[in-house]
This record gives sequence, structure tokens and C-alpha cells, in this order.
Amino acid sequence: MIESRVHFQKRFDLTERLVPGLEGVEAPGAEAFRRWHIRRSLHAMGAATELDLSRYLTFPRFLPRERRASLRALLEAGEVVEVAVEGSPSRWLALAEDLGALAAAARRRVAGGTALLAPFDSFLWHRDRTSRLFGFDYRIEVYTPSHKRTHGYYTLPILHDGQLIGRLDAKTHRAEKRLEVRSVHFERWFKDGGSPPATAWHRDGAEIEPALAGIAEAVRSLAAFVGAERVTLARVVPGKLRAPLARVLREAESLVTRQTEPVG
Repeated sequence: MIESRVHFQKRFDLTERLVPGLEGVEAPGAEAFRRWHIRRSLHAMGAATELDLSRYLTFPRFLPRERRASLRALLEAGEVVEVAVEGSPSRWLALAEDLGALAAAARRRVAGGTALLAPFDSFLWHRDRTSRLFGFDYRIEVYTPSHKRTHGYYTLPILHDGQLIGRLDAKTHRAEKRLEVRSVHFERWFKDGGSPPATAWHRDGAEIEPALAGIAEAVRSLAAFVGAERVTLARVVPGKLRAPLARVLREAESLVTRQTEPVG
């Protein structure tokens, strides 16, 4: 098993030294593991189609007939149930034990806050699901030639109050202890003050000023994480949002670092 990592190098050690008592644990059978795999995926997603299930935990891979057989057994046992999703012709599934939590979630306000998501966050594992549920088409452009990139090298989706409102491309200049926000691209519906394209919550859209303040706080958190002492801002699309974003970044910087150098 992996004992530790140093940069990109993995160090291994004997399993029994890393997980004491493991030799006394009996490994589950293949069918038990497949059922656990389905239950775990459904619990993480809340509700999912069969395609979603095949794309959530992708290792180890199962033959489609094996997954269908395990899912059929869980349905017959009543552990998994079918649920209706308005506007979707697909069959959606959920854990029976999660129905109460799902119903309660529908009655509550979506959790607030702003976060920058890593490209490999589980929220983005299945790009098609993210597009269906949030109307947000995302691709990482690390492997795209620079002259063909649309949003940047390593773009981070911006999650604000339960909505994906844009994406941010950042680069750390370690020698300068500087975090450069190379570009911020906001979704069209957000910049136009409209409603999210796919979701039923926050139908009145997101307010720009609180969203920008949340982004500034998330950027400052990222700067602290990578050891940057200042933040610079380059391109913002649309351009009319650059000045207000720069302003809230300066305010956040002055509160956290007490530095007076302007963001620009």
C-alpha cells in the first residue's frame, strides 16, 4: 500500500504495517461488493440514472450485465427505489433510506457559500450529469493547445449558493509569492442577471455583488493555501465585472494581509 508521497513519488510499505488488524478481516464477495458500490454511489449523488451510476465510482469496472443484476436485486429487496424527476424521461433511482433526507432537502434553502472546485472534484466526474443538472458544460483544457483554449489552462469551476456561475484560471508564481488570476469567465445567465438554465432552485438568479465577494474570499483562501502573499487579476469576461471584482479582491487582501498594494 502507499505509505506516503513526496512530490510525484509514491512510497510503499507492507499492508499489515499500515493497517493493523487487516489480516483478520474477511474480504467481501464480488456480489456484495457490487451492491456496496451501487449503494455508495446513490448515497453520494442523492438520485441518479443508471448511466450516472456507471460513471460515479469508475474503479473497478463492472460488466454492464453484472451491474444491472446487482441493481435489480437491490430494487427487488426494496433498498433502491425508482423516483420521478420532473422533465426527465430517464429512470431515476435513489436509496429508500435516503428518501426522507431528499424530501427535507427540497424544502430547505440551498446551502450558501462560494467555493472554487478542482477539475477532479467528484461533483465533476461525470460531465454529462453536471451539464444536465446545472446547465454547465465543463472541460479541463490542460491537454488542449494554448491557442485553442477557451477558458484557460487549469480552470476551476465557481460554485456559489448551489449554482455554477463561472470558471477561474489561476497560476501560482512561487518565487514572487503571487497568485495570478489569469482569467475569470462568468456564465451568460449570471452576467445578464438571468435565471440558471437547468436548476429549479434560485430561479431568481444570483446577485452579483455577494457572488463577487464570495469569489474574493475563495481566492484569498487559495492564495493562503499555495503560500501567496498577494493576488493579481488579469482578464474578466465580461469586462464590466473586472473593476468590481478587483475592488472586492483588494478589500479581502487588506483584511487578510494588511497589504496596501492594489490588485491589478
